[in-house]
Amino acid sequence: MVSAAMKTIRNITRFTYEFTSFQGWRLTLCRNQVHFTRYFSDKQYGGEAAALAAALDTRGRVLERMQLFPDAPEKAFDLCREEQQHTCYPRGLRPRKSTLD
Repeated sequence: MVSAAMKTIRNITRFTYEFTSFQGWRLTLCRNQVHFTRYFSDKQYGGEAAALAAALDTRGRVLERMQLFPDAPEKAFDLCREEQQHTCYPRGLRPRKSTLD
């Protein structure tokens, strides 16, 4: 189990509630009133430590993209969201593209 000191990581918050099905970490970044949020479930990643490692890795990638677009965080966040859609689903289980696109 991850120590209590790990709960104070910048931009990452631990969610553990007694009466909900979600337990994991939330990554939230905000620049110029533009938000990027992603949740990392203990169940999906195989445990608290693995979910935290994924959250830290994603935070690092988002911050790298933000350095590419320092004056346009929405571009950096959109780029990370596109990457996330391609990597967060197991192979073969990606959502279908809308027929209206």
